[in-house]
Amino acid sequence: MDKIKLLIKGREKETYSIHYSCDGFYTGGAVAPTICCIALTNLKTQEVHSFSLHNYVSTGKCLIDAEKELLLNFVKFYNALKSPVFIHWHMEDLEFGFKAILARCENFGIYDLSFSKLNNITLNDYFYSSFLTIIEKYQCSSVDIMNGKKESECFEMRNFNAIKLSTEAKSQGIIKFINYALKNSIDFENIEE
Repeated sequence: MDKIKLLIKGREKETYSIHYSCDGFYTGGAVAPTICCIALTNLKTQEVHSFSLHNYVSTGKCLIDAEKELLLNFVKFYNALKSPVFIHWHMEDLEFGFKAILARCENFGIYDLSFSKLNNITLNDYFYSSFLTIIEKYQCSSVDIMNGKKESECFEMRNFNAIKLSTEAKSQGIIKFINYALKNSIDFENIEE
């Protein structure tokens, strides 16, 4: 917890949780899975910034154009941040997270995104439990949260709003958990399921 406190102390306005959802896992191939939603919540203001297929499909855009606009708007938002700290769960694997977002951007010819300036707090480095278990245990969950399988089913049914709500709720759950942990001095290394 001390390491996390040091990273965000005095930088609460630049600290965001981030969570994203897609229609499957990235396997490092030529085509990355469709990004359904990228949601960020600011630690200080609690403001949610959501880039979702639902936002664009509901205005009449086709799925491909909606995803491209989602990614362009996310890249614009991210590139405007000066020195962000991102708190996330398990977004540093080859198959999931930042690499998959970069790969999907490249699929659309978007090359002006780099996560090199990013300071990361990878919460799964501190836990042996699942993300959903942790946020439920500390009452930081929401009724809108779905597991990955349910989100995939919603993608197949084109229920992009449900995926948006779930992704936003996960982003908000991370912030709620961090605020709870900071106030209650949770010892991350000794959390049990």
